[in-house]
Amino acid sequence: MNWLSRLTGYPGSTTIIKISDKEIQVICSASADKALAQRSRPLIVEMELAFACFARKTVHFHEELPGCELAYVTDQLAVYAHAVIPDRCETSQAASGHHVDAGRFIPKRLWIDFKKGHWIGEYSL
Repeated sequence: MNWLSRLTGYPGSTTIIKISDKEIQVICSASADKALAQRSRPLIVEMELAFACFARKTVHFHEELPGCELAYVTDQLAVYAHAVIPDRCETSQAASGHHVDAGRFIPKRLWIDFKKGHWIGEYSL
């Protein structure tokens, strides 16, 4: 949440969704809500938890993510969470490897913001 959101009294939106029977609180800043409202198709937010040399939490933003079970927050925002064990211990790229059951690792909160034309996301377990 930025200073202008606090000043104007509109901090954004908070929605609770369920993935694998677990609740996730999705918090969008005011600027994210505004950018989502201007989209013609849904933004897909991928929450990836990779177990390699260390646990790595990453948020990716997609226009499409075929073959994934999406949880819709709104008509303009969908979420996908998964865990993976990468083939290599790399930190510079999205993990590719063996997908594992993410049921135990579903995040509790997801924060989404839109700053300087870029989507920003973070989540907590």
